[in-house]
Amino acid sequence: MRLTTNLIYDRSLQGILETQKKLVRANDVLVKQTNILKPSDDPSGATKVVRFDEDLSRLEQFSKNTIQLKNQLSTQETALTGINNSLTRAHTLSIQAGNGAFDDTDRRAMAVELDLIKQEIADLMNSKNSQGDYIFAGAKSDKPPFIQDSSGSYIYQGDENVKKVQISETLKVEAGIPGSGFSIFEDTAARNGVTIAGSSTASGSYRLENGDSFDNFHQQNYLKIPPSPAGSNDYSVVFGTGTYQVQDNSGNVLDSGNFTAGTPINFKGLEFSVNGTPTAGQQLDFTLNDPAKRNILNSLDELISRLRDPQGAGDSLNDTIQNTLFSINQSQENVGFARSEIGGRINVIDSVDMSNKDLEINVKSAKAKVSEADFAEAVTELQKQETAYQVSNTTFGRITGLSLFNFL
Repeated sequence: MRLTTNLIYDRSLQGILETQKKLVRANDVLVKQTNILKPSDDPSGATKVVRFDEDLSRLEQFSKNTIQLKNQLSTQETALTGINNSLTRAHTLSIQAGNGAFDDTDRRAMAVELDLIKQEIADLMNSKNSQGDYIFAGAKSDKPPFIQDSSGSYIYQGDENVKKVQISETLKVEAGIPGSGFSIFEDTAARNGVTIAGSSTASGSYRLENGDSFDNFHQQNYLKIPPSPAGSNDYSVVFGTGTYQVQDNSGNVLDSGNFTAGTPINFKGLEFSVNGTPTAGQQLDFTLNDPAKRNILNSLDELISRLRDPQGAGDSLNDTIQNTLFSINQSQENVGFARSEIGGRINVIDSVDMSNKDLEINVKSAKAKVSEADFAEAVTELQKQETAYQVSNTTFGRITGLSLFNFL
């Protein structure tokens, strides 16, 4: 076979290009630290790497979700702490307001401070997170949850839904307290009361002389209608000649005693004031009201108004103070429960986050076993290919320099 000059050049060039290709691959393996530069290098391994990368991508997103969720819960916990501190101060002022030694000026000064506290609490209830969402508005996070209506009363315009954030393959955690701001601030127990029936044959009024005593009676005896029949919560003060009996709707006598005109009748914390002297057979009918719920802002508003009223002292002020103290205690109980739940949720989030990090390490280890290049082996291969490339270049120069004239 005759070796032409073109054939010699072509074969030499192919050898150089092949060694150059191997050199480039050896360099890429060292730089990228992987033996699988394209799927054809290891089809099975490449498929596994894709799955590993998908797992790592999900774990990375879970980590971001965890950080965002913890920030949201921490923001809520901070707001709740501020609200609790403000309520504690309001509780102290409410007790002081009942001091009989204070005059109208003192009470008005307390009203000013209580009003500022109320505004601070309202501002904290309408707190936002770093994304600009209202944290106590439920799913309606684009609007402030607590606003004042035309009458000046605070109302809740959020909802009870809470957004959930996925922090693992199977776990979604609520980004707020179940029921949101409604359950913490709006769904707050207030003092219960009764309604005196307009059909009563005797006339009178009542006040809560002992709220705790009546709340216990209400809790034990109130029946929801339906399923209970109508009238299940009806009671009557039935008068005799100089006597009275308190009866339930079935006629059972719950209490009795002597009656003197102008003397209040006390029953389970209620104090009834009867007008005139009822005749035998007349009765004062009353019904247990539905369990009361009241926003703490409205309770504070009522006390503030009472303190600003020059005629507000006396039993009416004391009743308002007792009702406000009850509302404050109930609100602080709700806030404390919410803070506890946030703390427990953050503990769960931290635990899941640690599990995710352990899983991430395992996935990276499995991926490395499939595709990661051995550093020493990669360096050796690069040096080998560099030597081969240099030899190819040197050989090409010598071969292309051959000529018959060199032997003449």
